[in-house]
Amino acid sequence: MSEPDPAADAPRKVPWLVRMHYRMRTVAFAMMFGVIALHGGGPVSGPGFWALMALLFLVYPHAQYLRTRRLSDPTAGELRNLRTDSVFLGMGVATIGFPVWITFAGLLGTLSNNTANKGWTGIAETLVAFPGGALLGCLIWGFRFEPDTDWVTTLCCIVGLTLYLTALGQVAFTRILRLRVTREALQVRERELMEANDALHRNLREIDELQEQLREQANRDPLTGLYNRRYLDSTLERELARCKRDGNPLALILIDIDHFKQVNDTYGHQAGDEILLRIAALLAGMARAGDVACRYGGEEFLLLMPTIPMASARERAEALRIAFEALEVPFGAFKLKATVSIGIAAYPGQGISADELIRSADTALYRAKNLGRNRVEVESEGVNKS
Repeated sequence: MSEPDPAADAPRKVPWLVRMHYRMRTVAFAMMFGVIALHGGGPVSGPGFWALMALLFLVYPHAQYLRTRRLSDPTAGELRNLRTDSVFLGMGVATIGFPVWITFAGLLGTLSNNTANKGWTGIAETLVAFPGGALLGCLIWGFRFEPDTDWVTTLCCIVGLTLYLTALGQVAFTRILRLRVTREALQVRERELMEANDALHRNLREIDELQEQLREQANRDPLTGLYNRRYLDSTLERELARCKRDGNPLALILIDIDHFKQVNDTYGHQAGDEILLRIAALLAGMARAGDVACRYGGEEFLLLMPTIPMASARERAEALRIAFEALEVPFGAFKLKATVSIGIAAYPGQGISADELIRSADTALYRAKNLGRNRVEVESEGVNKS
């Protein structure tokens, strides 16, 4: 068995329009009953007549409100009630012989209310419903036309109509004021939403920038700022595939600092870091826009050069060797000097895959070390091809 829904049992709030019309209808119909009582029912007045007037003008507003508040859409129901008001007012003035001031007050009051709530549709409905109610009254009590009213009744009609139209204007003013406040609140919410939206876009941009920074940091060596081995592994495959597709060469030079352990053992790791930073700066300055300079591991570095043939790669490697040999690295009271050994491999001469090129460059590097260091060597063409 399902649990009862507390929301379904909770009393619904009656819409403002329904509550406002209930108050207006109750007062206006009571005033109409009083005016008819002052005027008198004429020949037809009697217990039945007054019972009908009381039912129309005193009981009807409360019964209509109780019925309307229970509807699934009370506001739509209340707008339909305005037609019923016109019918009953038309019936009331017909039963007393259409006195001009009472008829005028009843017609203008219901016409104003219908127009304020439904516009041209309300005007059309009133001009149909009010005469329809009058016709119904004539059918019940017979047609009579007694337009005159005494001065007391006339004065009451004028005062009552004035009060009713003033109240209707106040209601319209209140509604406009509520709409204005609501519109201003919506404008504030809209500005807040736009500001929140702008802030969200800024946060998203910051997140994108942060993600880009994190990706960049993940691909960089923290000491030298050059790309790391991880980035090289993915980039070498991609650049090699592009050079194969376009029919271009590709070269890489593998660099190792000679006797680097001796520098660390003699002067400490901070001195070794200074040496690493200097070779990294030379590599970064030598690299073109499409080149990839990376710290390959420890004291080893690698420069990947797409579209560069072997001869040009060898010239650049020799220039790097000479520039590094000429460097004097200040470290405290010392001026440190070091040299590099370099191995070169190029596609397609020394390999057609990334592994073959790395292996060829590594073999050439070890040959440079075995031949005395501080030199550039190239692996023999085709040695490591499978």
